[in-house]
Amino acid sequence: MIHYEFKTCISDGMELYGFVQEEPEGQRIMSTRNARFPESLLSFLDFDMEQMRPVFQQLSDGVRKVIAEKSREESDHVCQMFMGLTYYHPYFVLLFLDWKYRLDRAWYLGYEFPQNYLQVEYLDEMPGKLEQLQRQALDLLTHTWVEDTSDKTVDEKMTAYYLDAEQAGRDVFRFRPQKMCYELMYRQTFAEFLCPNTVYDLIDYHLRECLKREIRMRQCKNCGRLFAVTGHGGTEYCDRPADDEGRTCKEVGAFRVWEKSKSTDEAFKVFRREYKKRFAWIKAGRITRDEFYAWSARAREKREECDAGKITLEEFQKWLVQS
Repeated sequence: MIHYEFKTCISDGMELYGFVQEEPEGQRIMSTRNARFPESLLSFLDFDMEQMRPVFQQLSDGVRKVIAEKSREESDHVCQMFMGLTYYHPYFVLLFLDWKYRLDRAWYLGYEFPQNYLQVEYLDEMPGKLEQLQRQALDLLTHTWVEDTSDKTVDEKMTAYYLDAEQAGRDVFRFRPQKMCYELMYRQTFAEFLCPNTVYDLIDYHLRECLKREIRMRQCKNCGRLFAVTGHGGTEYCDRPADDEGRTCKEVGAFRVWEKSKSTDEAFKVFRREYKKRFAWIKAGRITRDEFYAWSARAREKREECDAGKITLEEFQKWLVQS
């Protein structure tokens, strides 16, 4: 019968995941994954759980069919569906291993009392439960790093947050006791690591480590999502993809800042108007691309002269018209 173990830790700023599957033939299959901390938690907060509802519905229907037909073939098919979850998010690797074990256990026992292992209601409720955890974790992090801009410590901010939530009867994230070990993990690193039982444990672990380690968060001024502040602490934009051209929020933000700085630059504005007009001439056949780019290079030189005070704005405008 299949057994598995799943461990994770945070070492040198990286999330390390290790999981071992022990097959019936005695074969041990070990896999590892790495991610930059707190990448998994932030990607979970961004995750559109609504798209997972039909996926979990298919899983629930598949498990119900396994129970009804007591079919090993259907069980293997559902197991493959659970494996497909692992491509959506790293947290779902644990869910896959757990249900692979459950399905194997139910088959091993001849599907006697399958409800002891195949709690299909758990799958029915999971998308809603995960959405609730997203809201709770996001609310806590937003309060700590975005809403409360005081110089209080994280512990002081959290104390005020939970006391206020208790008085208001507000729904908040509830941390649970965790199963932790401190040892050499798969001959790779010696660290304190978590042995999670559920996806909740992984969310709990990464959220509390963010708070304990005081990983500062900021709300991206482009997409509005939280991101971890690393390196240059003054950045206001994240590195997530922002548009179809592959630009990140940071790149889009830098361009907007540049555009804003130029919006009060009269020399830039007159240059840009003339630039757009002449660029349109290419399509109209009035000039060639080579002629346009040659003019553009000369115009930039003249604009730099204007910025440096070597020529006046009126002289620059006159040159643009006559060039």
